[in-house]
Amino acid sequence: MEIKELTLSELIEGYTTLDNGERYVCIFCGESFEKEMMYQSRGRYVTGKRAVMEHIIDEHGGVFNGLMSLDKQINGFSEMQREILCGMHAEKDNKELAEELDISVATVRTHKFNIQRMKREAKILLACLAQIEDEEIVSIRKKLEEGTLKTYAPPKHDLDENMSNVGNSLHPFFTQFILK
Repeated sequence: MEIKELTLSELIEGYTTLDNGERYVCIFCGESFEKEMMYQSRGRYVTGKRAVMEHIIDEHGGVFNGLMSLDKQINGFSEMQREILCGMHAEKDNKELAEELDISVATVRTHKFNIQRMKREAKILLACLAQIEDEEIVSIRKKLEEGTLKTYAPPKHDLDENMSNVGNSLHPFFTQFILK
């Protein structure tokens, strides 16, 4: 399993399912947990799903840290972006981040603004790629162009459900736009 083959949901959750959902697999190390098995974790017995979730926290420091620890060639973050994102994850304010990174508060805000821009661009890129790669969307588009489509219900994608609850809290500029 390669990172590039994972869905947005799988990246957010930190695990994927195999064997028709009967097995949970950590995306960072490949450790596997069967759905119907009970596992001992943290001194008690838990389901396979709970076991993989606790494994990700215990072994990789959580999904966020697992994603941050990926090579720059995979996650694409510069060192400064990583530092800003890690500070945001730790819920540090701009002043605290500026002091730690030895940069100005305005520079921290600029980095956060640029991260928010990257988020918007990534969503647009994913939407464009869906228009190219999703067989159902391509089929519907072709039928619409031919005039042979009788009814239409847009396909639901994991991007919709996972990005709909992500707010625009990085910079006041973004509060005037709904980027969902």
